[in-house]
Amino acid sequence: MRSINSRFYFLDNWHYATCYPKSRWYRPGKSVSNPDIGFDPSNVPGAEAVDRPTSALAVRAFRIYFVGTILAMNALRLGAVAQGLLMWELTGSTLSLGGVAAATAIPMVLVNIFGGVLADRYEAKFLLGGSSLIGALLLVVLGILDITNTVQTWHVFSFSLISGFVAGADQPSRQAYFPSLVPASAIKSAVTINGSLIASASVVAPTLGGLLIATLGTQVGFFVAAMGWFAMFIATLILPRRGASSFHTSVLRDLGTGFGFIFRNRVLLVFMILAFINMLMVFGWIGMLPAYVDLFGGGAREVGFMFSSAGIGAFSGILVAGKVSAGRYMGWMILGGAASFSAIMLAVSNSPSIVIAMVLAAMAHFGNGLFNISLIVAVQLRVPEDIRGRVMGVFAISQSIGLLGGLWTGVLSSLIGLRDGMMVGPLILLLMIITILFTQPKIRKLHEDPARDR
Repeated sequence: MRSINSRFYFLDNWHYATCYPKSRWYRPGKSVSNPDIGFDPSNVPGAEAVDRPTSALAVRAFRIYFVGTILAMNALRLGAVAQGLLMWELTGSTLSLGGVAAATAIPMVLVNIFGGVLADRYEAKFLLGGSSLIGALLLVVLGILDITNTVQTWHVFSFSLISGFVAGADQPSRQAYFPSLVPASAIKSAVTINGSLIASASVVAPTLGGLLIATLGTQVGFFVAAMGWFAMFIATLILPRRGASSFHTSVLRDLGTGFGFIFRNRVLLVFMILAFINMLMVFGWIGMLPAYVDLFGGGAREVGFMFSSAGIGAFSGILVAGKVSAGRYMGWMILGGAASFSAIMLAVSNSPSIVIAMVLAAMAHFGNGLFNISLIVAVQLRVPEDIRGRVMGVFAISQSIGLLGGLWTGVLSSLIGLRDGMMVGPLILLLMIITILFTQPKIRKLHEDPARDR
C-alpha cells in the first residue's frame, strides 16, 4: 500500500477575500489614468442600488458567484490535497514536495503581475471563466494518468507548472471582477461572505477529501476537484460583464502604473511589505505538516485535522473582522492580527502534543483571518477602480510567494531541526510588526474610513 502522508498548502489569503468599494480617490465617471473612464458597480445588471447596508446575498449575481466560488474553492483545496498525496506516494521525498511548491509559485508570481494588467484591459469575467475551464481540464488529465497507473513524477511537476500560470491569471481576474457584483452598501457583507467561503473550504475539503482519497484513491480527488472548477466556469457564463477599460497604454506602462501607485502611497507600500513577509515567513509551516505531525506519531489523518483546525480559526477570524467596525483603530487591528498570528505560531512550533497544537493552530489562524480581512478592506478602500486589477495583481503575488515558504522552511529545518526552523519565520514577522509600530504613525492612526485618516 502506498503511503498517504502529504503536503498541503494553506491558501487562506489574497484571491479569496476580495471586494472593491469606491474610494475617496475615485469619482463615478472619472479615472486616475483617463478622466473619460468610470465604473459604478450599481450600474451593472444584478447589482441593485441600495442606500443602506444590506446583504450581498440579496443580489442575484452575487448568489451565482457565491455558489460557483463555494465549489471552486473546495476544488482548489481538494486538488492541493490530492496533488500532495500523489507526489508523496510517488517519491516519498519532502524535497520533491518543495519542488512542486516552487513549480507552482514561480509562474504564479510572473503571471500575477501581468494578470492584473490584463484584468483591467479585458473583460475579467472571460479571464476568470477561461482560467476555471483550463484548471478543470488539467485535473481531468492528471486524474486519467493516475487511474491508468501511467502517472510519473514529471507529470505532477508539469501539472504544477501549468497550474501556476492558470492560478496567476485567475487571482487578479477574480479580484477585478468581484466588485461589479454588489453595490457599495453591500461591500462589507460581501467581504465577510467571500472570505468565509474560502476559509470554510479549508475546513471541509481537507477533511472530506482526505477520507475520499483514502477510500477511493487520489484519482477520484482529481476528478471531483475538476467538477468544482467546471461549475465555476458555468457560473461565469451566467454572470454579467464587468466591462473593460477602453484606454490602453503599453503593457509595461500599465504595469508601472500599479507599482507606481503603491510606491507613492506609504500606507499601501507598508501593507504590501507586511503581506509579503506574512506569507513568505510564516506559512511555510503548512508545507511541513507531514513532518510536524510525525513528531507526535501522526499521519495523514492528523495532517488533515491540523489543516482543518487552521481553517476553523481563519473562518472565525474572518467572521469577527466582518462584524467589528474598527473605526480609528483599523491600523491596530491589522497589526494586532498579524502579531497574534506570529506569536502563537511560536507556541505551535514548541507544542508538547498534537491536540494542543491543533488548538494553537486555530488560535493563530484566527489572528491571520482578522489580519487579512482588515488589510484587504483597508487596501481596497484606497485603490481607484480603473487601476484596481494592476494594484491587486501586485498584492496577489504575496499568495504565490507564500507557496515558497515551505521550500525555505524545509531547507532550514533540515539544518537546524524542524521546531527551530519553524520558529524563524514568525520571529522575523514579529520584528517587522514592531518596526512598523514605532516608525509608521500613519498605520497607527489609520481609520477604517479613508477620509478620516489622520
